[in-house]
Amino acid sequence: MFQSKKALKNSLQKCTLIQALEPLLYDAPSNILKHVVCQFSKVLPHDSKARRLFVTSGGMKKVQEIDKEPGSALQEHINTINNCFPEEIVRYYSPGYSEILLQRLEVNQEEESLHIPPSPQPEGQ
Repeated sequence: MFQSKKALKNSLQKCTLIQALEPLLYDAPSNILKHVVCQFSKVLPHDSKARRLFVTSGGMKKVQEIDKEPGSALQEHINTINNCFPEEIVRYYSPGYSEILLQRLEVNQEEESLHIPPSPQPEGQ
C-alpha cells in the first residue's frame, strides 16, 4: 500500500497536464485530493492557457467547493491557486455567490420601488 501511494504521489508531482489532473478533482479520495490540488497550485501560476482551461472546464468551481481546514496545507494550496486569478473570478465560483447576487438584486428592486420621481414642474415656471 505504501509503495502504491508513493508511486501515485510521484506520478502526480510529475504531471503538468491540466486535462489529466482535472478528473481527479471529482473522483479522488481526500487523502489523494490534497496532492492533486498541490499539483494544480504548482502548474497554474506559470501557465496562462492552463488557468483559462481550469476555469472554463469547471476546475475552479470544484476547488472552491472543497472542504478544507483553515491553516491546512490544502487551504494553502487553494490560496495559491486563487492568487492566480482576479478576485472577481474567485468570488464568482465560490459557493453561495449566486445567493449574494440575488440578495443585491432584491435590495436594488426595493430601493427602486421606494424611489418617488420628482413631480413635474408646471410650464412657464
